[in-house]
Amino acid sequence: MNNRSNRVLFVGLGTMGLPMATNLVKAGFSVTGYDASATAVDKFVAAGGIATANASAAAKDADVVLTMLPDDRAVIAVLAAPDGLLAVMRPGALAIEMSTTSPATKIALCGQATERGVEFVESPVGKTLEAAIAGTLTLMVAGVPTAIERARPMLAAMGDEVHVCGAMGAASSIKLINNALVACINAASIEALVAGRKANIDLDTIMGVFKTTMAWNSALATGLPRKALKRDFKPGFMTRLAHKDVGLALAMANDLDVPMTQAQAAYATLSAALDEGFGNDDTPGSVLRVIEARGGVQVTS
Repeated sequence: MNNRSNRVLFVGLGTMGLPMATNLVKAGFSVTGYDASATAVDKFVAAGGIATANASAAAKDADVVLTMLPDDRAVIAVLAAPDGLLAVMRPGALAIEMSTTSPATKIALCGQATERGVEFVESPVGKTLEAAIAGTLTLMVAGVPTAIERARPMLAAMGDEVHVCGAMGAASSIKLINNALVACINAASIEALVAGRKANIDLDTIMGVFKTTMAWNSALATGLPRKALKRDFKPGFMTRLAHKDVGLALAMANDLDVPMTQAQAAYATLSAALDEGFGNDDTPGSVLRVIEARGGVQVTS
């Protein structure tokens, strides 16, 4: 189904949202963008998008509304009835919510959308800012199959992997589990590097050994060498958002009555990073500095 003639509203032109919305424009969709930041909107217009200062008015006319926002509170404020966009979207329109939230938030919003006759799909994203720019994000999707099929052309403009996860809330669940695991891998990998340097082993030797064993992982292979070990702390994925995501994962694990003890330890390290004022910095670099301070040694490539 070619739906590039659809009127699309994209709300949330932040670190990830701006390149995602830009890729929709590049794919031939007519996209109106809204963000509280005038600078972000200006960048979107420069990339070929259309600006609006009134998301509610734009949503009334939109065939599709996509949202990419920082947390549950922002998502609820933007979308939820009686004052949010779902209250003004016309029956038959499609909402695609792409933020990382609790499953319960997506389920509640889907219920409100259904009452209005609006189709609702959740599609939180995986991978990095570089993938958002390249249009190669991993997309975790849940919802009614017909709504997912309707969303696919737009999802394909933003990601190269679409994983249909199940009923509403399932995509958010796996996104939180994924981010908790990433936090654990980053923290454990950084602790290993700091311990190795404290033992006076050079970094090349540490990495050379790890490459030959089950210790090897993507954080060691690409993530840490690309930014954190070069002392590049620009986001990326901000520490405060990683902290939020792992907190949501732990709350979900508590509801499910399953252990996430490693995630609890990673969450404590992320909390320490926030206490150090690293909330807006890239997550691995923040974790690195916290663990370096505890170990009394610096790891630099």
